[in-house]
Amino acid sequence: MEYVFKKLPTIKAQLQKSRFVLLLDFDLTLSPLVKNPAKAILPKDTKIILKGLLRHILIAVISGRKLEGIKRRVNIPGIIYAGNHGLEYEMNGVIKNTLISNTSHAGLKVVKGKFLKLKRKYNGIFIEDKKTILALHYRSVTSKDKPLLLKNLKEINVLLGKYRLLGVLYKKTFEVRPTSKKDKGTISLFIIKKMHDPKNLIYIGDGRTDEDAFVALERNGITIRVGKNNKSKAKWYLRNQKEVNKFLRWLLNLLNHRDKSFR
Repeated sequence: MEYVFKKLPTIKAQLQKSRFVLLLDFDLTLSPLVKNPAKAILPKDTKIILKGLLRHILIAVISGRKLEGIKRRVNIPGIIYAGNHGLEYEMNGVIKNTLISNTSHAGLKVVKGKFLKLKRKYNGIFIEDKKTILALHYRSVTSKDKPLLLKNLKEINVLLGKYRLLGVLYKKTFEVRPTSKKDKGTISLFIIKKMHDPKNLIYIGDGRTDEDAFVALERNGITIRVGKNNKSKAKWYLRNQKEVNKFLRWLLNLLNHRDKSFR
C-alpha cells in the first residue's frame, strides 16, 4: 500500500482531466470514532467540504447503517445514499430495497433474541437493529468480559447458515446479515454504471466490509483504506479520519482550480 500524501502528484494526474465519482464510507471515514455508534456525527467542517465537492463531482455515501440513518446523519441533498451495505439505496429521489427471504427474516428474529440475552448478561453492549441486518457493538464491554462474549458470539455464528445468514466480526462489532450478493462492491459498480461509467473514481473506507469494494474497483480507480493494512486490497492508505478530511480538502482545492481553468 502507498501513502496518499506521498503520491499526490500521481493522483492529481489521474484526476486532472477526467470525470470521476467519489464513493465514501461513513463511520471512521467521514465520522470520527465513538464508543456508542448512535452518537456518531458528521463534523461540520467535513460537511462544508462535501458540499463544496458536490458542486464539481458526483458523491455517494455507502454505509452499513440503515438508509434513513445515514441520510439523517449526512443530510446533504444531491448525494447518493446506500445503506445496509447496499441492500437499500436512494438515487435521484427514488428509494430501492432488496427483499430478503422469510427464512432470513425468521433467523434475524432468533438472533435478536440471543443478542438481547447477551445485553442483559454483559454491560456495555449496544444492539443496532437495521431491519435486514443486526449488529452487536461491544467496544464498551470490559476486557474481562470480552473473551466469554466472543465465545458466545461464535456459538451464534454456527447457527446462521440454516437461516441463510452470514456473521461478520470487525471493529468491535458482530454483524449478522443475509447471504445476499449485494455488498459495498456490487452497489459501487451499480452506482458507477448509473453514472454512465466515469473514467475515474475514488473510494475511501476503513473496514472489512469495504474490502468488497476495494476488490470490485481495483481496476477502475483510486481505492483508499483508512488505516494501513498490508492485507487490504486497497492501493493507497490514509492514517486516520483526520487525514480523510485533509485529503478531501486537497481534492476540493484541486477541483476549484481545475474547473476554473476550464471556464
